[in-house]
Amino acid sequence: MPLKLETENIDELKAGMPLSKLSKRFQDAVKIARWMGIDYIWIDALCIIQNSKSDWVLEASRMGEIYSNSYCNIAATSSEENKGCFTDRPRELVEPCAVSDPLSDDPEKTHILGYNDFWCNSLLDTALHNRGWVIQERLLSPRTIHFGQEQIFWECREIKACEAYPEGIPEAFCDWRTRAWGRLDEALIENGKYSKGTMAQQHPSFLQRLCAWLKGTTMPMSATTAPSPRLPTAYEFWSRTVERYMECKLTYQQDKLVAISGIARKIQEATGERYLAGLWDNSSLAPSLLWYVLGRRQADSTASVRYRSVEDDYRAPSWSWASMEAKIVWHWPVGCESVLIKISGKEVNTTVGTELTGVASAKLHIEGHLSEAKLRIAGHDQDGYATEDGCYALQLKSQATSSQQITELEPAVFLDTPLLPDHCVDVHLLPVCTGWNGLTGDIDTQLAGLVLKKVTCRFEAKYERIGIFGLDQTQAYLLYGLGSEKTNDFNEYITNLERSVITIV
Repeated sequence: MPLKLETENIDELKAGMPLSKLSKRFQDAVKIARWMGIDYIWIDALCIIQNSKSDWVLEASRMGEIYSNSYCNIAATSSEENKGCFTDRPRELVEPCAVSDPLSDDPEKTHILGYNDFWCNSLLDTALHNRGWVIQERLLSPRTIHFGQEQIFWECREIKACEAYPEGIPEAFCDWRTRAWGRLDEALIENGKYSKGTMAQQHPSFLQRLCAWLKGTTMPMSATTAPSPRLPTAYEFWSRTVERYMECKLTYQQDKLVAISGIARKIQEATGERYLAGLWDNSSLAPSLLWYVLGRRQADSTASVRYRSVEDDYRAPSWSWASMEAKIVWHWPVGCESVLIKISGKEVNTTVGTELTGVASAKLHIEGHLSEAKLRIAGHDQDGYATEDGCYALQLKSQATSSQQITELEPAVFLDTPLLPDHCVDVHLLPVCTGWNGLTGDIDTQLAGLVLKKVTCRFEAKYERIGIFGLDQTQAYLLYGLGSEKTNDFNEYITNLERSVITIV
């Protein structure tokens, strides 16, 4: 049984203990710290009282500061508890493969062979980096040393390197996420007053550098200079971080907001914006409601697939990604042109801790146009899954006339929990934004919004989010009775339709 700090052994551990009592991984971590001349090391299991809820709540809220103010993060990447940080490996795994081409114009030139997912396969796809808590460790720490299965990697804001490439891993060998972070980092340097040299002396993490730019203090922009279109926004950074975070695993799903709260706190300190159960109270709040679930599109007839946490295990409202236990993607991280709703009220009641770590209940009051519809599965492929195109069909009353004319459309619909075969659900459609098609990349304008389900309430109309929908221009025109002829005032037309004020919980 691994040694851990508990209320019963606090005094014993304060008095000191032999290193041999620790697991092999922690023994190696202590040795590494000593080799680097570091006197103190933080190990969660030995620094947080494991059987004390109050101590966990207190220390969990401080994790962001602990990572940010550390000297170095030691990551035992892909190692098992009893194996430690160091592994035996063949030397040829470390040495880069160099070849020359005698038939080329420059036969003396050496070429390095590698694969473009080297960084991803060696680090990001390992067991350690698929743990939710590790996301903020990497983003908040100024440096990280990864002790991998085959070699040692190290990264800071200056370089990503390893034993095979000590002067820096070629960008071509990194995954798209790593290349994207690198470009964002370069944009911050390019638009700030610091050079790489001065950055290296201070060793801020990427998140610290982003927050400095957002604050406009340590990296001010000229009042007459427009920000570069390459500059990341807090919204883009947050959405990409959450997408990666939701790919990872948490032992306790109730930690969903806690395990990313260190990043949220840094962004909040930089922007001054209010945190709403995983979203931000700013001009991007409306499009940030349009995340969707990646996964199976249809539930099995014998066992329903459920991604959202059940009511007894409440941790976030239905409109927040934090209510889900699945991979999610934002429909519009960029590209939203026009917002069609007005969010008139936001209420978040917190549990123990702060609004960053615990939510007891939350609701949004929204003014917009609602359309009633029936949702059903439209088709299946040979394996019985809902087809990718035309996955769901919507039957709805046309807006063109007061008659009971029924229009059936097959838009892009992404439900938070897959629909059972042969089920038909009464839903309400709330158009939220228009913009270029974030699902397919089409240039033509698309309408996107929330699929809602009415819930029983005695005093007010309440709705739960159950998914999102996307309509191309032709489908949107049919829905709102404009025929096939395009109009330049489509957004204005929808905005002027009859509107309701609803509450989404």
